[in-house]
Amino acid sequence: MASHSLQGLLSKNRAEELDLDVWQHFVVPPFFEKLDLYTARKPRVILGGRGCGKTMLLRYLSHQSTFSRLRKSIPLDTISHIGLYWRADTHFLNLFTGRGVDDDRWHSAFLHSAAIILGIEVLASLHSVAVSSCLAFDEARLDILDFSKLKAFDADLPHKYTELRAALEQRLWSFQAWVNNARKLPEPTFLAGEVFVAALIREIQSQIPELQQANYFVYIDEYENLKEWQQRIVNTWLKHSQIPLIFNLAMKRNSMRTQQTTGPESLTNIHDFRIHDLEALLDDDFSLFAAEILFLNLSLANQPTPVEPSILRSPDGIRARQDPKYRDGIRTAVRALFPDMTHREMAERVFSDAPLTLKLRQRVRQALSQRGSQLNADDFVLASQPEASIVSPSLLFRTSLDPSYVRAELRKLDEGDINDFTGSRDWIHNNFVGSYLQLYGPHSKPCPLFAGFQTFCQLAHGNIRYLLELCHTSLNRMDDWDGQQGVPIDVQADAAREASASFLREVRSSGPKGLQLHGFVLRLGSLLAIAHQRPTQSEPEQTHFSIGAGSTSLTNEDQDFLREAVKWSVIYEEPETKKKDVGEPEGFEYVLAPIYAPYFHISYRKKRKLKLSTDDVIVLVRGSYEQVKELLRRYSAAWEVEPSELAPTLFSHLGDEFDENQDAGSEHRGRFGH
Repeated sequence: MASHSLQGLLSKNRAEELDLDVWQHFVVPPFFEKLDLYTARKPRVILGGRGCGKTMLLRYLSHQSTFSRLRKSIPLDTISHIGLYWRADTHFLNLFTGRGVDDDRWHSAFLHSAAIILGIEVLASLHSVAVSSCLAFDEARLDILDFSKLKAFDADLPHKYTELRAALEQRLWSFQAWVNNARKLPEPTFLAGEVFVAALIREIQSQIPELQQANYFVYIDEYENLKEWQQRIVNTWLKHSQIPLIFNLAMKRNSMRTQQTTGPESLTNIHDFRIHDLEALLDDDFSLFAAEILFLNLSLANQPTPVEPSILRSPDGIRARQDPKYRDGIRTAVRALFPDMTHREMAERVFSDAPLTLKLRQRVRQALSQRGSQLNADDFVLASQPEASIVSPSLLFRTSLDPSYVRAELRKLDEGDINDFTGSRDWIHNNFVGSYLQLYGPHSKPCPLFAGFQTFCQLAHGNIRYLLELCHTSLNRMDDWDGQQGVPIDVQADAAREASASFLREVRSSGPKGLQLHGFVLRLGSLLAIAHQRPTQSEPEQTHFSIGAGSTSLTNEDQDFLREAVKWSVIYEEPETKKKDVGEPEGFEYVLAPIYAPYFHISYRKKRKLKLSTDDVIVLVRGSYEQVKELLRRYSAAWEVEPSELAPTLFSHLGDEFDENQDAGSEHRGRFGH
């Protein structure tokens, strides 16, 4: 079996599952220097979807990791940047309302919570430095600190370091108790938010000369969890950030519900802060970066890997990681661990599998029969031309192509002449993936199209958590893995299907609209699955849609829902391309997250677009079961998809989805019964 430590490491695919000190688990991203986080004097907003590494980055920048006890050597100048991590807790912050307490008091209570939490972090950072390998100062220096001046905020605050830290922790617990019982418990003395934190920092710098040039960077994670009035307070901190206390944010897309502050001014991008989109920054190097993260995790489980962990954990190692030999070595090693198959190899596998070969011949016969052709099916199923044979049924179903013409072009290919399969019409290139998926079908054995590390990266779409889960699920199926052998194609493909189903179920926990989002993904995925079963494959690999005119316009609530779907990364929003109608206004395309592709047995590539009317989109977003069923039947008829080509539980499970999403406590079995 894979070692217990290996299973444990790869299964911990969320930063929240690790300790606050993530130094040994963190791989410095190749774009790290572009973030300019160590020298920036202007707030940064870290943007990205769930699982893209926002929390991991913020925890790496925080004092627990910067001054990790696991670091054998920490340069003295490291103390110039001290990070303070604060995760916005949804449940706790949502309690800051009503119950006989007026809005002004809740405003003060929020500032008080910030003062306590960040005050504790500032004091904890001193201990992190003192016990680390950094030689700035030791624990003895902390014992002589005098915080008497802070009594101006509250006369009962102790003046000694240890007592003050303990008092703030105790006040945090008392404050949490008061928030939960605001009507019954006496109101605490509120501290003055960021003003208190700034005063605490000044007192420390006045007594520890080594920290006089230090800057404290607050990293507020999950900003989207804040109520709008709480966001206005945090926005004010951003706008008025100044040395030595700078506030920074991390959030999902579409999370800044307001740019207003508590004053008359509003936040403005560039002037007040800079945005760093992690997913956009990862576009070019994601597969290499993902491989490095995978190998670091394997090395922590004492598995042999081609990387030296020390160069991954430090910004100083980025240059060495740009060396072409290093990059080629990483790619070679990860492809050996998670091999893939070329389209030629996939096609050859069909000819070595009797049931699949039989199904291919049956599809050819069906197409010829439908066209009224007397040609022999064996003329279109050639072991010498496996890729062309795979796409032949789709071509034969097209009324625009005479079966005799298709046969003639196949013969030209087999004889090495110029032909339409590989020539200007490029039938193989344009139709292979769609035809191959159709041949395998949603109920068959695992499809090789979903195997391979590069494929895993495309399924993950910049989401490190998805990538690690795909790898973990694959390795966990290896009973005798020795740390070096490659994972078989079928094992990877089956693991992709399992992980896809798991992440689809997880959509229900995506914020307050999670159940509706889950239903939307099931409906959209089912529609795209029907499109993939179109016999002609005239528009293969439809995985995204745009919105055209309909009889009914989308409401503001519908638009908000689509923004929520983008926020939680169940769909991705991109500028519309390849518009067929000249003069059509600019719009957006919405791409179903590729991680759900194995579940729905559809392509994970963004190839062709489905144009939906506003009426269709409304049905997908909030239609009744009968409306959704009618929509799918209408498209099935238009695309000439027979019911026998669909998963037998398609409509019944959509019905389950509609009924169960009315009940937040119910469990959904999934479209294909996973």
